[in-house]
Amino acid sequence: MKLVADRNGRLACKDLFTPGKPFSAERMGDGSIRLMELVEKEVPTIQPVRTKSGFLMLPVKLDRRTVAAAIRADRDSR
Repeated sequence: MKLVADRNGRLACKDLFTPGKPFSAERMGDGSIRLMELVEKEVPTIQPVRTKSGFLMLPVKLDRRTVAAAIRADRDSR
């Protein structure tokens, strides 16, 4: 399939690009362009609990290493 950009640099193809969906575009070293559809991941959330004195506390204890590993894994997956 050959696509030609318009004078504003836009490409349009309903077969490839669903309207309203976000895409990531990267220019590769060999001159090709890589397009990836961005998909939101399901992220577990923890609801804080309000104490009698008004403070917000987490119902579980978070480990720094676990949080750092999750952030690192998310960054490496991109």
